[in-house]
Order: sequence, then C-alpha cells, then structure tokens
Amino acid sequence: MPAIEAWYMATEVKDQTAENRMDPNQPVSPDELRDLGVLQWHILPKGEYPAKAVPWEPKGMQDPDLAAIRDARGYNYADIITCSEECLPDYHNKLKAFFEEHIHSDEEVRYILNGSGYFDVRDREDRWIRIALSAGDLIVLPEGIYHRFTMDSKNFTQAMRLFKGVPVWTPINRPADQHLSRQRYQQRFQPLEEERKLRASIVRVLRGFFGQGWCLGSSGACGARLGRDAWLVTPSGVPKELLEPEDLFLVSRSGEQLKMPRKAAKVSDSLTVFSAVFERRSAVAAICHIHSVAAVLAADNGDEVLRIRDCEMIKGLGVPGDGVLALPIIANKATEPELVPELLRALERWETAPAVLVRDHGAYVFGSSLEKAKIGTECLGFILDLESRRRSVEVPRPLKRRRTGAPTVVLLDIEGTTTPISFVKDRLFPYAASAVDAWVKDAPPEVAAAFKKQCQEDKVPFNDAAPQEEIVRLTKEWIAKDRKVSALKDLQGKLWKSGYERQELKGEMFEDTPEAMTGWVASGRRVAIFSSGSREAQRLIFQHSDRGDLTGFISAYFDPKSAQASKQEPKAYEEIALSMGIHPSEGLFCTDVLAEAQAASKAGWRAVLLKRPGNAPLPAHHFREVTNLMDA
Repeated sequence: MPAIEAWYMATEVKDQTAENRMDPNQPVSPDELRDLGVLQWHILPKGEYPAKAVPWEPKGMQDPDLAAIRDARGYNYADIITCSEECLPDYHNKLKAFFEEHIHSDEEVRYILNGSGYFDVRDREDRWIRIALSAGDLIVLPEGIYHRFTMDSKNFTQAMRLFKGVPVWTPINRPADQHLSRQRYQQRFQPLEEERKLRASIVRVLRGFFGQGWCLGSSGACGARLGRDAWLVTPSGVPKELLEPEDLFLVSRSGEQLKMPRKAAKVSDSLTVFSAVFERRSAVAAICHIHSVAAVLAADNGDEVLRIRDCEMIKGLGVPGDGVLALPIIANKATEPELVPELLRALERWETAPAVLVRDHGAYVFGSSLEKAKIGTECLGFILDLESRRRSVEVPRPLKRRRTGAPTVVLLDIEGTTTPISFVKDRLFPYAASAVDAWVKDAPPEVAAAFKKQCQEDKVPFNDAAPQEEIVRLTKEWIAKDRKVSALKDLQGKLWKSGYERQELKGEMFEDTPEAMTGWVASGRRVAIFSSGSREAQRLIFQHSDRGDLTGFISAYFDPKSAQASKQEPKAYEEIALSMGIHPSEGLFCTDVLAEAQAASKAGWRAVLLKRPGNAPLPAHHFREVTNLMDA
C-alpha cells in the first residue's frame, strides 16, 4: 500500500497551490503523522461516483475495504463533493475559506475519488506539515487539530466526506486554544510529549557521561521507564556523542519492540539487565550503565561489597551523610544477560543498594527518576575516583578513623540484629525447655524463690510442695509465651551455659557481625550489648559463637535488670549512657524492633533498624534502615 507523501513546509508561502517544500526537503513519515492523530489508508476507487451527492448513502460503497473502515469507525453519513471552478459556486472565496487555519469539533474525513489536493496540519511545535492527497487516499484528521485545505495546481478534487451522526461542517478558526475540542486534542499528546522529553534527556545524560570518559567508544547504556509497562533503551553500537533521540528503542515490559530507530540498529544488551531490575525494584525508574576506569579499579578488591563512609557525596545516592554506602560487587560474564542471576542475588541481599559494580566491566546505577540516576552516577564517579586516588597514595580508609560527630558507643540488640531470630526461637528456647527437666534436680534454692516471687507479682499460685515440678511447668509455659521476666531469663542463662560448656550449643552470628565489631573497635568506638536475655546469656552467645570468641570486642552487657527498665522505655537508654560515661547523643543503638528504636531516640540516642531475613515487617517510621551492620 503506497504511503501518503508529506513534508514540512517552507516558512514563506507565495502560492498556496504549490508544493512549498523546504530546501532541502524534510519528509514526514506515516508514523509521525500517526503520532499527531492523522490516520491514512490508500484504497483505489472502484466504480463511478456522482459529481455531487448530499447525502450519499455510505452503505452503497462498492469497495469492501472502504466499507470495513466505515463500519469499524462508525461512519453513518457521507456525501460527495467536487471542488472545481465549474462545480463549486463562489470557487475562489471558498478556497480562501478552506485555507483559513481552523479546527473542527469532530473528525474530518476525506476519501479522494478523483483529482488531488493538499491538507496542511500543525505539528506539536506548531510547524506546518503538507500532506499530498490523490485518488484512493483516505485521510482522517482528529478532532481539535489545527489544519487547512487547498487545491493543487490542477484545481480539481472529487472527494467523499464521511461523518458520525449528524454532520457539522462549521470551522472554528484559530485562535481556538480554549475550545474543548482543542484541549482534548492536546491532552492526547501528554504521553508523547513525555516520551519526547525523556528521549532528549537520555541523550543529554549519555553525552555528558561521554564527556566524563565513562562511555567511550560505543560503550555504556541507559534505560528509563515510560509509564508502567514500557521503557526507553539505548541502541547498541552507537557512539554516545553521536546519539540522537530517535535512535532509542521503546520496548514493552514483555520485550516487544514498540518503536525502533529509523537507522539499522540493535537494542543494547543492557536491556536484559534493565528489565530484570525494573521488575525486581518497582521504585527504580531509570538505570545508567557506565564503563569508567575508577569503577573497574574499585571493584578489583576481592570483596563482595565496597563500603564508603565519611564522604559527603554519598548523599547523592540516597545515603545519609552519617551512613554507609554499600556497593555490591559481582563477577563479570561473557555477555550482559549472563549477569542477571548474580545481580539479582546481590539486590536481594543488599535491598537498598543504589548501584552495583561489575568486576573488570563497570557499574549500574539506579534512580527513582532519570535525573536521580544521573546525579547518582555523577556522585558515584566522584566517590570511586576519590577511592582510587586514596589507594594510590595509601591514604587510610575512612573506616580506620573516627568521624567528627560519629557515635562513640555502638549498642547492639541480639535477636534479629547480630543473630538470626531463628537461632533464638528454634534453637535456644527449645533447648532450655528440654534441658530444664534434668537440670532442675540440682537447682539452687534461689531459683525457686525467683519463680515464686514472679508468681506473686502475677497473682497466681506457686506450689511450694513441689517446687521443682513448678519450675519445669512455668519454664515451659513462659518460654511458649515468650515472657521477658527475670526469673526465666536468669534460668535460661544457666541452662544455656551448661549447653555451651558441653558444646551442645554454638551461638549463630550474621556474617557481618564480627566484621562490623572489628571495624568499630579499630576506629576507637566501644561496643555494648542490650538484650532482654540475662547478661550471662549474652556473654555466652558471643563467647561460643560460630565466628569464634567475640567477647574481646564487647565492653559491656546490659539487660532490663541492669538498665533498670525494659527495652521499650527511654529510661533504660538513659541509664546505659550514664553507665558508659557518654551523652546519649554519642550513642548509636541497632535493633530490629521499632518500639525499642523509638525509646532510644526519645532518650537522645541515634537509632537504626535492621532488616534481616526472618525479621517481622516494619511499620511506617522515620528511622534509617540497613540490612547489614557494616552500613549502620
């Protein structure tokens, strides 16, 4: 099917019936017309049509293709008009009126039966596009588009006009921007305008990265969401300094290429990575992929993660100034799609990581918008360059020196913070419940006294005639109810001590716990523990841990008894600060329980919340969240 020819018009029009092309000619494609809402078909007329018919029954159409379009679009009125000096009264004045710029409150539909002519339409930047029509061309102009019509030099056009409902031919001359039809027309272009701006922004961003030396050759890529179910992605093999907005691919969520560049090109291999990240992280709206020297050097340290602190620029990646920027590092592969499994595992482990480094390759930087991804990439470039220079002159890493205003004491919860909840719930508690039967036979009298005192506080009876049986019953009952009472906690500590000494128990630690403790102590900070378990139980779990004896890193242990209040009361943290000889503002408390963080904060401590595997979901809050103690 031959396409209708269209082109941008010259600025000066001396003869409206001439072609009035620009020099050189600037053609307009059918896709560009479609973006403006202009539809077209080419159907050669069959049979003879009268010179004039008002109305003309559209059911009498002799061409099945034309009839199909009529039925699909709901046209139920038609007439036939012939424009020529012989057939159209007041011909010259009518042509002047046709050429007056105007809109209609409905579609304008023309099917050329004989002859030829021009429709001119405005594009979104208010430039005139001339559309040449001849026999067989069917054109639909949308409601609200500024347009005009003129004959060509042949001065003859016979056309069928189609309409929905009762025809209204009244033109609404420009200015008509406040007319409802014009406003509806402009609204339909909001998505297209967003796409146009996003395309231009991606090109601007990548040209900037080229200037930084991060996208040399044809390396580097960018992907950005366009709505919920599509994204714009750069092509492969196009140097970024030569990239143009129309070079980008529009790809659906399912991978279908919705819009492809005019130039022969292939979509970037980064598409697979971008799509995987967009699916995994709904908040990510843009991803920048760079190949910088500093990114390659930073990833060449043998670690699984690069941690940056004491650097103002980490704020540009969404990390608080007193926080830690954690950058997962993954191994390079032969092709980018092969990176996806390991990259997704890294994002699962480091849930808030704003970027991922790839060894011997580069970096992927994520943002909630293209501008945020750009800023994040620029800040990452600065940070990695700084790290590279520090290494080259052997400047001590920031972890080895205390920051101004940094906490001098780090107070740690145990369950869900240093140690998986599953170890406490599934190993320690069941062990105490099963071990108490044998242990209680040699229990000292003070154990029964402590249990009896707690029963008096609970206002429930205690069987003095059978104290050992009561201790066993209450121990199992209180463990099942997860009660935080001193009598139980002290007994659990004794039972666990026996288990550790017999090597029936070994404290389980998160991998980052000893690493974080090492770093804190090396930087001159003190580490303390605050748990609802007894201080003896706390010391045992760290002394007999699966990471070795960690008690050498710990300066003090606190439980609710020694802190004189529960973990959810500010008084406890005030007492701990006094015991440690610090002002509360010098302390940092790490926990997985919001109420505990709130209590510490009310006492003047800083607090962070741990998101660990197995921890309960956190309600809405204002505290900083981390998935790793190294980031605290």
